[in-house]
Amino acid sequence: MDFRYAALTRENAQQWQSLRLEGTRDFPVGFLVTEQEAATTSLERAADILASGTTRGVFSGKVLTGFCGFRRSQLERLRHRAELGPFFVTARFQGSGAADVLMSGVIEEARTGGVEQLELFVDTENVRAIRFYQRFGFAQAARFIDSVRIDGRSHDDDFMTLRISG
Repeated sequence: MDFRYAALTRENAQQWQSLRLEGTRDFPVGFLVTEQEAATTSLERAADILASGTTRGVFSGKVLTGFCGFRRSQLERLRHRAELGPFFVTARFQGSGAADVLMSGVIEEARTGGVEQLELFVDTENVRAIRFYQRFGFAQAARFIDSVRIDGRSHDDDFMTLRISG
């Protein structure tokens, strides 16, 4: 399949909002926002979130198939770092290469933009995601105990980093 990596804009709000709702419903451990919070996000608010310039997407034609938060640190002492997440590809496109295009795009954008370290958090029980991140060179740097509570149940997160050269 042919996929395209791009920064998301206000014009992508409706597709992004639909994918975000799917993700929070089907993969709640991958999101800090709850399904209810995602469902009550207005289209205008979704557009405002995307207008901040911190979300990247992968497209099949004109269809948004996945997205990833990409937040570069703005403070001078932290500019060498960027945080990823959430990272989500719709079920229909999982295993199709869309996730690889999205992650490769983020890494290349970070590299050319002078970012030297990418960082993310992943639920320790999300073995598929951990393996995916490891395949791209991410390594566990720390474990956060009781990081998130989902439906009253405590979840731990691994903090993973990827060192890249500028």
